[in-house]
Amino acid sequence: MATIAAVNQVGESVVKLLNDRRSLLAAAGQLGDLPASVEIAHISMTRLAHDPEPTAGLTFMLYRIEPSEFQWRERPSREPERPSTLGVDLLFMLSAWSATSKEEQAMMSWAMLELHRHALLDRSLLVGDGVWDRDETVQLVHERVSDDTLFRLWDALQHRYRLSTSYRARVIRLAQAGESIYPVVVGKRLGFAPADPLTEGAS
Repeated sequence: MATIAAVNQVGESVVKLLNDRRSLLAAAGQLGDLPASVEIAHISMTRLAHDPEPTAGLTFMLYRIEPSEFQWRERPSREPERPSTLGVDLLFMLSAWSATSKEEQAMMSWAMLELHRHALLDRSLLVGDGVWDRDETVQLVHERVSDDTLFRLWDALQHRYRLSTSYRARVIRLAQAGESIYPVVVGKRLGFAPADPLTEGAS
C-alpha cells in the first residue's frame, strides 16, 4: 500500500522520468528536434488557472481523481480506528507549450513515446521516501477523452486550447500511514481423509 502522498508523487515520478530520459538523449547527442532546456513540470490546476501560462515546455497536470473499479473487499465496520484501503485512478493532462509547431509537436510526440515505453512505473521509477511499498507499481495508460471534455477543461482553466493528451495512472492503493493492513480471509482450506464413521475411534 501507499500513503496519501502517493497521489502527488505519481506526477513527480512521471516528470522526473521525462527529465532523466531527455538528459540521457542530450548526453548521447540524440535530441533531434527536442529542445534541450525547456521546462518539463508537474503543475497544479490552480497554478495553470491563475499564473501566466508557460511559454515553452511540457506540463503534466492532475485534473481528476476517482475511485478505481478494482477495489479490495473489506467487511463493513463501525470502528473508526479500523485500517482501511482505497484504490484510486488519477487522470492527468499532458500539454505542450511552444511558439512553433515544430517544437510543440516534437515535445508531445517524444513524451508520448517515452510514456508508452515506460508504461509500468515500479519502485525504481516511483519517487518519494516512505511513500510506497516495495512491490508497488503504477500503470500509465493513454486515456481517450472527447473533444467536448477537453475543450471544457481548457475553458474552465481560462486558457486557449494547447496541444494536449490525457493519461490515466492506475491503480494507486492508498492507506493511512502507519496502519497495518492485512488481507481479508476469502476462503478456507479443508483436508479430507478416508475413514469409516461407524468404526472410527473403536478399539
